[in-house]
Amino acid sequence: MKWRAVPSALLACLLVAVTNLSAQQVARLTLEEAIELARQNNPLFQQTMNDVAPAQWNVRAANANLFLPDASLAFGVGWQDAGQERLGSFTSSQPSVKISNYSFSLSYLLNGQTLFAPGQRRAERNAVERRIDDADLQLRNSITSFYIEVLRLEARAEQSERELRRSEEHLRLAEAREEVGAGTRLETMQADLARGQAEVALVQAQNSARVAKLRLIQALGVQMPADQIELVSEFEIFALRLDLEDWIADAMAAHPSLVAARADRQAANSSVKVAKASYFPTLSLRASWSGFTRQETNPDFTIESRIASERWESAAAVEGCNIFAELYEGATGSIPPEFSDCTQYEFTEQDSIDIDTSVRARNDVFPFDFENSPVSLSAYFSLPLFQGFDRQVQVEQAVARRNDLDYFVRGLELQIRADVTEAVHNLETAYQTVLLQEENTATAREEMRLAQERYQLGAGTFLELLDSQTLTAQAEVDQIEAVFSFHQSLTALEAAVGRPLDVTGRE
Repeated sequence: MKWRAVPSALLACLLVAVTNLSAQQVARLTLEEAIELARQNNPLFQQTMNDVAPAQWNVRAANANLFLPDASLAFGVGWQDAGQERLGSFTSSQPSVKISNYSFSLSYLLNGQTLFAPGQRRAERNAVERRIDDADLQLRNSITSFYIEVLRLEARAEQSERELRRSEEHLRLAEAREEVGAGTRLETMQADLARGQAEVALVQAQNSARVAKLRLIQALGVQMPADQIELVSEFEIFALRLDLEDWIADAMAAHPSLVAARADRQAANSSVKVAKASYFPTLSLRASWSGFTRQETNPDFTIESRIASERWESAAAVEGCNIFAELYEGATGSIPPEFSDCTQYEFTEQDSIDIDTSVRARNDVFPFDFENSPVSLSAYFSLPLFQGFDRQVQVEQAVARRNDLDYFVRGLELQIRADVTEAVHNLETAYQTVLLQEENTATAREEMRLAQERYQLGAGTFLELLDSQTLTAQAEVDQIEAVFSFHQSLTALEAAVGRPLDVTGRE
């Protein structure tokens, strides 16, 4: 599409300007600025853009699952009240304790799905990106069509204004002829009726242009009053240089819709590989570390039990020492050095203090002074032999989807080939129609000029003048329709080929 646009501010400034205009200001919007505004604000296009981030993270997740192990860290605390604990037929008194534990593990799973998942996710990401390219093309074509439609209806409104001015001029002419007796009251009434009909046509044409502009603003995804935006791109009519076979080849190779469909097919082919990979074996590796703490809420019971036990053992040692000393003395008359001083085995107050300090120090472990358990390593290998036919069902479903996309791509290729051919023929016809309508309009205007002169001279009737005016108005409308049909046909050709085209024949 070729257009000539007046200079404008940067797009970011424009977006602020069009949303904060006073009642007296008008935003001047070129076609390229409108397309860029729609890219940034159109809700449907933004929905399509939102698919990129999940697709990228799917690729990262698949790569991480293939090359990195899963890591897990757990920590817990607990409390147990004092009471009787039974172990088999034995019971024992247990004090109130606080408990904490941790575990850290690394695990790695390798199977066919893990192996082929990165390729599948990359193909899906590529399909998402290609669908965004297709959505961008559709958005560009849609905005261009809306833009041209607004210009067409504004041109129709301008033509209605010209027709109203002609009707007013003819009314004045009829009134002047009636005043001098050269005309009749009926002619004046007919002229007044034509003027009223022209006013109605103008009001309707202006409303149609205003509604079309509102639809354009809706497609842009912004909020602004319709009367505060002016479309300033100007479209040209030019001789054509049509390269049908080259455009068909370009569309077959790079049309965004076709490229997106082929990307979807490639993603479906990756899904087939993943489905078949369910027959592969699975290797699982795991390493884990763990530890715990157990701290008595009140260690006095343990300290007292320990002191009593140590005191009893000390008393037994002193008694044994005295017995051996008496035996050695009675048998040999002498006592060995180790039995000469039995007081060394007596339990002292300092021993009680040391036990108290030691027990309290060893008990002070909650919550992070863990006692580590041995490291655990494990490996697991499994080969699925038979799981019903679920896996084969998944394979067949994936193959069917891939085959469906093959047919879809083939159908889309045929459609694009037909669309390009049709668009070229339509554009050729539209260009020839513009040339013919220009001649028809010039002829109709000349006929109306002659009819007006004949009526002024009294050689023609007012009905002849009305007929020539109607023919002229229709010729002007037909010319407007032909001009904008040419531009819409060019837009349709660009949509069919999948890219902007240079069909002017100019270097």
